[in-house]
Amino acid sequence: MSLFAPVTAIAIDAGIPTMRGTREALAAAGMEPRGLAALLVSHAHSDHLGAYGLRVMEEAEVPILASPDVAAAARVVYRRQFDRDLPSGWFRPLAAGTTYLVGRLEVTPFEVSHDVPTHGFVVAARSASGGVRKVVVATDLGHAPDELLPHFADADVVVLEANYNEAMLRLSPRLPADKDRVRSDRGHLANVAAGRFLRRIADESSRLPSRIVLAHLSEDHNRPDLAVSEVVTHARLGSRMPPTAPAPRRTPGEPIPV
Repeated sequence: MSLFAPVTAIAIDAGIPTMRGTREALAAAGMEPRGLAALLVSHAHSDHLGAYGLRVMEEAEVPILASPDVAAAARVVYRRQFDRDLPSGWFRPLAAGTTYLVGRLEVTPFEVSHDVPTHGFVVAARSASGGVRKVVVATDLGHAPDELLPHFADADVVVLEANYNEAMLRLSPRLPADKDRVRSDRGHLANVAAGRFLRRIADESSRLPSRIVLAHLSEDHNRPDLAVSEVVTHARLGSRMPPTAPAPRRTPGEPIPV
């Protein structure tokens, strides 16, 4: 995922499993690695943090904002794949509740509940006239408590996990322990839970987002049409429901003006 301001572009997570795929995804979004001001990494699972994505960022000298847990995992992953250490000083420490200036973007991470330390991100851009545009990104969270609402309130774009349909998860061939992990408070967010959280966001906001993007849909126990249908139904916003669409799994999505 990449977010653009007039002179700043950042990437969030780098789990594409090849260097070529990483470069092609950036190119499809109109970017090249050297055009990135930073890479933000939400957590250390392999679909968000991969050795080949790290290598592309290293070659392009793109700094990485990551928590100490993620930085430690990245060093292990990189050494295992390439049998050498990452350059020292490449990581910038990242902590929840602190705002970081990345070019013209203000980045504020916040903690979400997952089975490894994980962050969502508020990314804000201020215009010369003092206006603020705000994008919030949160995937890999097992539940969405009220404590998260201030991060999402009055966002222009919300990118939120809608990982699974409860019936599809129940009937899937996955092991019972894995199903329990997915549906736990440290697993993933169901379509229904995502919809209900969006309603709570609307209740806390003075204006609705211009767009909702549903992210991190499971290939095993969700479908894009089902995710949109359940989220819209349980958001209960009727004609006020912002345009809502699933993020593509393997290709960049449509550009979203903010």
